[in-house]
Amino acid sequence: MAILCIDTATADGIVVVARQDGKTAASRWRSSGRHGENLFGHIEVALAEAVASREDISLIGVSIGPGGFTSLRVGLATAKGLALGLGVPIVGVSELRVVARSIEGPPGIVRVPVMQGYRGDVFTAAYIIDGDAVEEIVAPCFGPPDEILPRVRGAAGQRPIVVHDDAATPAALLAEVRHVHRSEGPADLARLEPAYLRGSDAKLPERPLPTGHSS
Repeated sequence: MAILCIDTATADGIVVVARQDGKTAASRWRSSGRHGENLFGHIEVALAEAVASREDISLIGVSIGPGGFTSLRVGLATAKGLALGLGVPIVGVSELRVVARSIEGPPGIVRVPVMQGYRGDVFTAAYIIDGDAVEEIVAPCFGPPDEILPRVRGAAGQRPIVVHDDAATPAALLAEVRHVHRSEGPADLARLEPAYLRGSDAKLPERPLPTGHSS
């Protein structure tokens, strides 16, 4: 019995395998838009280091974003394919919550994860996390840093804040997958989708493109 966790939301990919007996292995890499070429190799590395096989996997957890459009789809499609093929449950976790769990500090601090949101924007949220107790101070959102971060600080009030703009950690990914599975149960495989927060930059033309044929 083992948990497989997959995070390709950002350029820093993470795979974690955690066996029921406590043995854990992780593979971490940096990739610029090439997670599709690397992911299965890192899954096999983590399984081998944990002395586990695909048949040992009993739960799959995957980051559903926010993050890069293509990289999120790669991770989610891989996780859903494995869950379907192996017949095991799957859970989706927020990348912002995973990054928040990566912040070190006492339980009462307000953890503010900040992620690159592209076009000058950032993704952010604010949480107080103490094990399975998670209080959402500010829901996941995005916008220009000089506009959105003061709002987050205002919502935190007088409570101490720690802002974190680094990548998630394997331990935080595993902890959030376990938390979501305990508190919410498995996700609906067919309905599990990325949480992009913002729309794609790709736009359809206002008028149909010419086809080269005349009537």
